[in-house]
Amino acid sequence: MASATPTTPKTKPQSLLPDTLPVPRLTSQTNFRTGDLNEGRQAVLSDLGRYLLVPYTDLVGLALGPLPEISQIHQALTETGVLSAVQSTPPSKSSLSEDEAFRPLGDLISKIFEQVPSPSESLSFTARPFETPLSSRGNTSRPDAYIARRSTHPFGTGVHWLDIAIPFEFKKRNSSGDKYDNERKVIWSLHSIMREDPLRRFAFGITVEDTDMRIWCSHRGFLSVSSPINFIEEIDKVISLFYSIGSKKAEELGWDPTVQRIWPQGPNDAEIQYEFKIGGKYFTTTRELATYGADAMVGRGTQVYEATDEEGRTVAIKDSWRDKDRKHEGEILEMIFQDIRHKLGEKEETEARKYFVAIRSFEDVVIFGKTDTTLELENAPDVKWMSIKTDPPLSTSLHTSSVGLLPGSDVIPSMRRALPSANRKEIPCRVHTRTVFADVGIPLYEVRYLAESFRCISDSQHALKYMHKAGWVHRDYSVANVIWVKQEDGSIGKLTDVEYAKKANSNISHEVRTGTMQFMAVEVEQQEYLFSPADGQVFGSPTTPKPPFRMNYLHDLESQWWAIMWILLYHTDKDSPSGDLHAQLECFNKAFPPTIAHASRQTFFIAFPPRLQAYDALSTTYNARCKSVFYLALKLRDAYVAAEKSYPDVRIDEEHLETIHTEVSKAYDEAIELLKSDRIVLQPLCSAIKLEGQNLDGSPTANRGQKRKRGK
Repeated sequence: MASATPTTPKTKPQSLLPDTLPVPRLTSQTNFRTGDLNEGRQAVLSDLGRYLLVPYTDLVGLALGPLPEISQIHQALTETGVLSAVQSTPPSKSSLSEDEAFRPLGDLISKIFEQVPSPSESLSFTARPFETPLSSRGNTSRPDAYIARRSTHPFGTGVHWLDIAIPFEFKKRNSSGDKYDNERKVIWSLHSIMREDPLRRFAFGITVEDTDMRIWCSHRGFLSVSSPINFIEEIDKVISLFYSIGSKKAEELGWDPTVQRIWPQGPNDAEIQYEFKIGGKYFTTTRELATYGADAMVGRGTQVYEATDEEGRTVAIKDSWRDKDRKHEGEILEMIFQDIRHKLGEKEETEARKYFVAIRSFEDVVIFGKTDTTLELENAPDVKWMSIKTDPPLSTSLHTSSVGLLPGSDVIPSMRRALPSANRKEIPCRVHTRTVFADVGIPLYEVRYLAESFRCISDSQHALKYMHKAGWVHRDYSVANVIWVKQEDGSIGKLTDVEYAKKANSNISHEVRTGTMQFMAVEVEQQEYLFSPADGQVFGSPTTPKPPFRMNYLHDLESQWWAIMWILLYHTDKDSPSGDLHAQLECFNKAFPPTIAHASRQTFFIAFPPRLQAYDALSTTYNARCKSVFYLALKLRDAYVAAEKSYPDVRIDEEHLETIHTEVSKAYDEAIELLKSDRIVLQPLCSAIKLEGQNLDGSPTANRGQKRKRGK
């Protein structure tokens, strides 16, 4: 395939402005994926970092709408004697077991549901269930109680997690330890619901410590909890709450009416399918491509499926939640193409489109005639961010990994940059959105031939070059964001996920964003410029004002370099493995350490000896053929020095940009030319050395055949 060489007239150099801080997620790291519940719960809590405390009336009113008049219902319940039973003895004063102490409250909830005339959903309350809810994720945890709708699972007699509307946790006492235990358990249940079910837009939970009842609401914007009410002294609030819940339709309790679940025809048939309605057309999923985005409770919650349209054509469907103040991915991509056309011409725009995953259609989800957003509490008074304790729970049970996770090292990062601060005042809001992609392929990390991996990387570099020439930075390059697509005229690598792309001179900045830790440029990890100017002035010294850090074109190209390093070090030649596999593993862990901003990673990029050691550790069938990409680090480093020579005014002019892109292209082209004659098959390093007691490969392929259990 001929290389694209876009050209553009010279313009003034660009001054770089403050940028968005990247944050890696612990739920995207290996220890969460291996299924250990202890690590999983801690990762979920750590990623959350905080929850929003909201006055009871405000949260319930915003989440459930106006509460009903319940005077007649109160009278009916009084006549049954259920109210006096609830109000007779506080749980902390009861000599009965926890189950028996809270039984009157459960009976009251059931009686309230009986008072709802012609309910839209047949809800039932179950306390201390003997059967663990069914799960497609191997979840064996069991809440103290739950409200569930009638089971829709055709092959099970029990309740499925897909049908649980509200999980409960109870404690007879109201100590800080009891509250924390309830909190971590209900958060895990809410996490399980949102992770398990593609139809769930949000979910409620309830915790009760003695007489204090709190309502939890989980969605992709943030986790919130109400101030407590006393369920004995404020019994009318309890009645109105559960009467309102019993009166709601499924979509008002968090389910998505624009997606239909298609159960298998038999218990041994294929997995559950989903039918999405997008732009007035129907798309039926055929398999999961990537669901790990739903592992984090707060964030985009991205889930990607291969699907077929009404004419049987294969597409990819992405369901996600974008920041309210960000544009849709489809809009951003069209803006990029418009700038390419404006600056480079229509012919170059046509050529550029070849190297991006084509978006067929996109839209924001509409529920009840309104755009579907997370709970909007910007104007709610008296709200307060609360920090979450992240002490690990004690458990050794396992849960099932999500699909599409990137393989990584075997150690969870011990730190992360910019944890959500309980002092941060803004309240996030996200918009539910869907995208239909015309191109379907496999991500770069699943490509199994080394020559094809290099071709895929090289093609994606054409996409980056067009973006950069048009004044855009991708800002999230990784081996998961490049797709190898088979076409009638041959395969091609395509760049995708431009949600975080921005114009290089944009004044728009968000406080934090997620980032793919393995492929961050070292300056992005450190959030500062690291390469000294020509006069030897030390950056960050007391006499040098520190400029605001901003990602630039070079960071995209360095991320791409890290991607090819990951491919080379994570794999070996299946037919002729490396001579010293453990030495290669050591090099992999230095280049991709478990901690963000680790010194070994920066040294690997800047210094020659670690790269030489890695080069020598690779299989001799291809290390010499890939020599050019090891030297490419030197070219990138020189480009940084040239860009930062006028520090604190960091500039990249068009001649500089053209030069470094030419060097990058030459490095990849040289490797491709030397590799084209052999079909070198890549094998994960862990498979070759059969690490005992470790799991370097945290990918779902490695875990799929293993049974996973999850305990409470």
